[in-house]
Amino acid sequence: MLKSNNLNLEATVRAETFQLCEEALNSVTKFLDGIHFLNLANKQELRAQPEVFELDQLVHNVLNKRNTSFYGSDRIQVDPGFKQKQVCTDQELLTKVLIHILDNAYKFSAKEVFVKMTVENQHLIIEVEDQGVGIPADEMSLIFMPFYRCENVKMLSGTGLGLSIAHKAIKCLNGEIEITSAIKKGTKVKLKILLDEC
Repeated sequence: MLKSNNLNLEATVRAETFQLCEEALNSVTKFLDGIHFLNLANKQELRAQPEVFELDQLVHNVLNKRNTSFYGSDRIQVDPGFKQKQVCTDQELLTKVLIHILDNAYKFSAKEVFVKMTVENQHLIIEVEDQGVGIPADEMSLIFMPFYRCENVKMLSGTGLGLSIAHKAIKCLNGEIEITSAIKKGTKVKLKILLDEC
């Protein structure tokens, strides 16, 4: 009806309504993609496909990916000190991990989010630190459960799938995820991924 203009709406109202429909569709699609990914992981059907790629290009692509909460923002600060240009791991899985970790850090903090990357002993180490609301200590053991959302962020939009997806993807990359947090001070996520020899 919108497309055929049968509703006789003003052009600006039509455009705004189309935008709302598009945003809702993107949100549902993202949710279903997340459910599908977790289903594959639970059935142990995820397989990493390592390849050599430029890490700085991957980070650039992640930061400029549409349909993320941080798209177009300058609040995410990436440490320029990373020296190793190329790495070998599954680019798609790493992208998924970074998007979900950065999305959480950005949504739950009104200040800058800091990203640092290093390579040590054939491991890629990525640290993401925010200055946000923090995670309650008594809920820390629950944060990787699908659909779980901490009490102090339930007023914010979200599905509670992000950390579950990141956790499953990291496991598939032969990696580890470590999270430390303090209420009203922020959260630090440390990813340690064993690099492949391509």
